[in-house]
Amino acid sequence: MPHRVTQLLKVLIPLTLGILIIYFLYRKTDFDELWSSIKETNWWILAFSLIFGLSGNVIRGLRWNLLIKPLGYHPKVSHLIYAVLGNYAVNFAIPRAGEIWRCGVITKKEKIPFAKLIGTLLIDRLFDMLMVILFIIVAFTLNFNVFYKNRHEFNLPQIFTSSGLYLGIVILIALCIAVLVFFKETRMVKKIRNFFISMWKDMLLVWKMKEKTRFIFYSFGIWISYFLYFYVTFYAFGFTTHLGIAAGLFVFTLGSVSMGIPSNGGLGPWQAAVVFGLCAFRINIEQAKAFATVVFGVQSIWMILCGLFGIAMLSIKKGNNHLVKIVN
Repeated sequence: MPHRVTQLLKVLIPLTLGILIIYFLYRKTDFDELWSSIKETNWWILAFSLIFGLSGNVIRGLRWNLLIKPLGYHPKVSHLIYAVLGNYAVNFAIPRAGEIWRCGVITKKEKIPFAKLIGTLLIDRLFDMLMVILFIIVAFTLNFNVFYKNRHEFNLPQIFTSSGLYLGIVILIALCIAVLVFFKETRMVKKIRNFFISMWKDMLLVWKMKEKTRFIFYSFGIWISYFLYFYVTFYAFGFTTHLGIAAGLFVFTLGSVSMGIPSNGGLGPWQAAVVFGLCAFRINIEQAKAFATVVFGVQSIWMILCGLFGIAMLSIKKGNNHLVKIVN
């Protein structure tokens, strides 16, 4: 019973959070204006953008193969790609469960120990985090002049323009370093230290990899595909076509960071982040909501369909294997 309650909470809490964010985001919406913006959508451009979402996930499957091969296993690449696609469909039902599912399904199909696959998944996510950090740095660098010139129009609370905030950040960093140095034997500090040591070992593992150049190429390929998956949609709406790549990078980065909040496929946090990002570039809030609504809806349906296709292909292949055994 406690296990069932835990599983139920894992579904209900993220879903409730997403619905609450959607409610507060849309509660004062002028739905006539929202619908007017949605009707002007160029659906052909949206359909074209979907190619990049699929290609990014296919490349992720190829990159995963590079992480598994050094362990001494040689799974079918098609299985890995189908598992990655299915991963995202599962995440819409139960946030974060997709990663565990894809490791489990490959364990069954390829007879690779589950613990080893989880290790490769951690490296996979570590490099995703590094890529997001890189995108954040590039996005804020490219948009620094825009935000600096218009800083007085953003009506930021005084705390964000106060030197005390930045002094406080420096003091906080100094305190964290002091805790790590003078309390290094405490249980919590040991866990934190072990976490960073594990991250460093994972990075060294990739560095020693024979195909590290291809791994890095795939890593950039994944995130450039994801960026194009998002940025191309700017051309599907008249009110965002004038926004350049720098603005696209900024809004894309906000959306990527929001995906770190557990929710069903990003429901709630993603829309809020994208609306905020578009409004920072003076897009009307109703138009920003229309953009977030359409893009999230279309891309979510696409991810689910691709995921169901991946799950179906894995099931069909499994059925075919059984049939071969029976005939033999």
